[in-house]
Amino acid sequence: MRLSMIAIVIFSVLSVQGAYARAPVQVERSHADKSARVVSRKPFRMPASEQRNLAGNPSWTAPQKPFRIHGDTWYVGPRGIGVFLVTAPTGDVLIDGGVPGDAPLIEANIRSLGIDLHHIKWILNSHAHFDHAGGIAQLAYDTGAQVIAGAADAALLERGGRDDPEYGDRFPFPPVQVARTVADGERLHLGDLVLTAHATPGHTKGNTTWTWMSCEVARCLHIVDIGSLSAPGYTLVGNRNYRDIDEDFRRSFSMVAALPCDIALGPHPEMVNLWARVAKRRRGDANALVDPALCRTYASESRASFAAELAKQRAGAVSGK
Repeated sequence: MRLSMIAIVIFSVLSVQGAYARAPVQVERSHADKSARVVSRKPFRMPASEQRNLAGNPSWTAPQKPFRIHGDTWYVGPRGIGVFLVTAPTGDVLIDGGVPGDAPLIEANIRSLGIDLHHIKWILNSHAHFDHAGGIAQLAYDTGAQVIAGAADAALLERGGRDDPEYGDRFPFPPVQVARTVADGERLHLGDLVLTAHATPGHTKGNTTWTWMSCEVARCLHIVDIGSLSAPGYTLVGNRNYRDIDEDFRRSFSMVAALPCDIALGPHPEMVNLWARVAKRRRGDANALVDPALCRTYASESRASFAAELAKQRAGAVSGK
């Protein structure tokens, strides 16, 4: 009987393990000095809607060996989610954090490069969705880094994605303590490293495109981590939660198209056909990642997709469908 009971307990634990992410440490910070103290280690539980989303996107948690993009810029995320590390003598910068539970994978990738996690000073967020902000709370605690995000996404990050204008409470993540917010065009200086925030709202209200220069020997290139420009399943007509969504998207398409852009990156590698370009570079084309037209191309394709969906929804509104 005792052995049977033990087996039942073990089976029960294993059957629910996938519903939980690694428990991020909940911290409380003073507004004066941003110091933190541990409050609890309450586990984060994914709702069924989020589990289904992850099951349908296995690459979001699939291991990916880290690699150099150019100079001091590295890919350190899972296979299907762009997470980038920018290194500098005065401190490193991490951009995004994957889904809840991705933090150990990201941290292992960073350590494999011989980089101390505590050398990361800032964690930047592209936008407040669970597939890009889900691991940030844990990463911030483990590194001691400050989290920086677009001002319009700060509240959504601190709510852990709940009450999202498009998704409601379907895709939550461990709440993120935002230490600093940035406005459009604001520059962040970490020694000689300069990163610029470009407001590209639409996908979220605080969606941010980050740019910086990355040098390898004497060759310095403009790197652009494009904030998502898609509207998957969004309400574009009569959206009471986001009345300016049409105008914001249009402004963002123009913003991204106008940026100096030698190497385009994105929150999801397929946005910029990254893996095909990486494979081409491995076959000997040293410039395979360099495409000064790619930001314009992505913005143009996103604009066309948005316009088609907007026209469809407007037609449906007129016909009452």
